[in-house]
Amino acid sequence: MHNIQQHADDILAQIKKLSSPRFKTQMATRFGINTVFAVGTPVTQLRLLAKHLSRPDQPLADALWQTGVHEARILAAMVADPARMTRTQLNTWVKDLNSWDICDACCTHLFSKVKNPLQLAERWIKNEDEFTRRAGFATLCALSVPRAKTSDEALCHFLPLIKIHASDPRPMVHKAVNWALRNIGKKNPRLTPHAINCANDILDLYEENKTARWVARNALWELRSPKIQRLLATRN
Repeated sequence: MHNIQQHADDILAQIKKLSSPRFKTQMATRFGINTVFAVGTPVTQLRLLAKHLSRPDQPLADALWQTGVHEARILAAMVADPARMTRTQLNTWVKDLNSWDICDACCTHLFSKVKNPLQLAERWIKNEDEFTRRAGFATLCALSVPRAKTSDEALCHFLPLIKIHASDPRPMVHKAVNWALRNIGKKNPRLTPHAINCANDILDLYEENKTARWVARNALWELRSPKIQRLLATRN
């Protein structure tokens, strides 16, 4: 345990060495990142650090997460072992989320790769907590990319939840709802009509809600764009 903690401390020292006050300011002003626990290290540098670490390494991931440092937690998501994350750990980590970038990193590198990730996503989407709900939708996004093996039927199952939560007034949530709708629609040409129909349903359901209408209109704009239509023609 001592060796693991020392290893985590050494990595944290490297993270701090690669940081700068100027970038920390940019994180907040340009990217809307919560920097309360950040030191100001670019994620590109974190990816380089991760390349030199043995992965997966759950004990190291746990030690990095426990530091509470923003960038250390992003790196923890990169080195964590999805097969070893218990339900208790997953719920603990998701409750600790306080910024969209940590949330999305966890969903991309970890939450979408655990056992039964769609069940996890659905449970979190139904949770009222802001970042827990975002994590549910961001996990769904990761499972909706073209290379993901998620079935069309499984993704269509989430369209009613997208309709329900399109009106969530919290930007961290409704932006993730929009992201999920667009990703489902772009996964393959079979799913595109379902996503478009969902967006149109949202417009019918929320005639006066600006948030929901933005979610729908933005998705329709992208899914109907010539660029995406050409891209979809290349996908099965």
